[in-house]
Amino acid sequence: MKLYPFLIIFALSFLIIFALLVFGYSPIKSEEFSNAKPIKPTLVQPLEFEGLKVSSFEQVEDINSLFNKKISMGGQDGYEFLRLDLDDDKSYVRVETANQYLEMRRKGAGPYTTYDITMNAWFVNIVPALVFSKHSSASKHSFLSEDLMDLSVSILSWVGSEERIRLESDTKKGVSLKDYLKSGRIKSVKKSKNRISFEAGHKKYIIDEVVRGDYDGDGYEDSIIDCAEYYIQGSGRSYSCYIVKRNKQGKACTVEYFDYLNPKKKPAAK
Repeated sequence: MKLYPFLIIFALSFLIIFALLVFGYSPIKSEEFSNAKPIKPTLVQPLEFEGLKVSSFEQVEDINSLFNKKISMGGQDGYEFLRLDLDDDKSYVRVETANQYLEMRRKGAGPYTTYDITMNAWFVNIVPALVFSKHSSASKHSFLSEDLMDLSVSILSWVGSEERIRLESDTKKGVSLKDYLKSGRIKSVKKSKNRISFEAGHKKYIIDEVVRGDYDGDGYEDSIIDCAEYYIQGSGRSYSCYIVKRNKQGKACTVEYFDYLNPKKKPAAK
């Protein structure tokens, strides 16, 4: 009789093990994260400064030091491209580093001419990536791919209410650039690793992925992309920076404007 409790426990254990083997075991999300190998923040494109090309964060002990490095402009001296007053062409200020750039932009300085906007692009390629990296930590999981055609169509600009309504609706449905290629809404697509270019409407787009890391602290890998838009007819252009997120497979990556002038309040713990 004394063996009955032991036999009951043994039988229950056997049944539990049998059920796990037959039906499988799916660990909960928190367990997946706790057991996952951390994915360190990664530079996808090198950051170029005067006399220094940073291809990996392992090259620098403190990322904050890069905010005071002179940003490369390809050998040209075009550092006076921001002005404090749109109506005063004598209000130009000279900026050479990320810290100087951020200070002046927060004071309201901006690029207004085509030339100034073109020079500003050198800083748009560097400064948002630095801000993102400063505030990012290691990721625990990633659904990002190297194919930027997975991006949401929300990155496209629109003209007129009809285009705006369609883009907003397709964005909510999770429609990607790849879907627009199939339907003929974008064309002349060229792809390389971490870069795509294509035409949509009256514009040509060139999109580059720059850096990856967990910016919002949800455990999933995010990334920063630069988007250059050029009017096919004319000299008009713009350069913008977006944060890309994806926490589910099968869905288009969400694309949001990255407000690098007003980042998270505290840098992420490394």
